[in-house]
Amino acid sequence: MGSSRVRVQIVDARNRPVGSARRCDMRRLQMWHRAVYIFVLDQHDRLCVQQRTPWKDIFPDYRDLCAGGVVDAGETMACAARRELQEELGLSLALTPCLTLHFEDGMNAFGSVFLARYRGEPMTLQASEVSSVEWLTLDEALALEDATPDSYQALKTLADKNLMPRPV
Repeated sequence: MGSSRVRVQIVDARNRPVGSARRCDMRRLQMWHRAVYIFVLDQHDRLCVQQRTPWKDIFPDYRDLCAGGVVDAGETMACAARRELQEELGLSLALTPCLTLHFEDGMNAFGSVFLARYRGEPMTLQASEVSSVEWLTLDEALALEDATPDSYQALKTLADKNLMPRPV
């Protein structure tokens, strides 16, 4: 089944589950849904930043400041975070929940943000979504002009709340 046909969890404007819809319909109709954001940090507190493929359905060729995606129907946020991290980067890392956000302005998503620590495990990039990765400092990542708006906002919120480690 193509990713646009996957059924995702649909919620109301207060984040209460109200059913499911195909991903393509959720995007087209701008339905409220849930998403996860997993910021992967190396031993130097640099972020794993993904270059998105040119054929992504939204924000093609942009850079994602985190791994992540929408929550499938019936899936918990933690399960979705583990799944997305495994799918996009081929990693199974311990996740630390940090905060929840909500995005309006057409995104209509409730997001759960997680941190994960990378210690050199082998990475396998999801060819359909990730062209390459690079490791950037927090300041370098926040200075990018081609970052996806939601990953940028999630990272900015983490930084503003002093939840992101900074190199000393």
